[in-house]
Amino acid sequence: MSDDQDRDGRHAMARGYVLASRVMSIGFQMIIPVGLGWWADSAWKTTPWLMLLGVVVGFSVAMMELVQLTRESASSTKSHAPDNQRNDNERGDDS
Repeated sequence: MSDDQDRDGRHAMARGYVLASRVMSIGFQMIIPVGLGWWADSAWKTTPWLMLLGVVVGFSVAMMELVQLTRESASSTKSHAPDNQRNDNERGDDS
């Protein structure tokens, strides 16, 4: 296994691209509902209610995605810990 590869065999650049695409999709998940709400408000003269609904929906979806990303990151970090550190964490030792 080379220095650029993780235990799952992926290169560091590939992991970076995956993380960057996930972060960009979270940004789009926040922006697109707001834009659609703004467009619908201007089309149906309901300003600002549909845009505010878009803000709530976009924020909620983005937060769920961030929680999922954080959980995946924490579980992959824990699974890549050295065996002796993993055993200490399972026992609850903080040393």
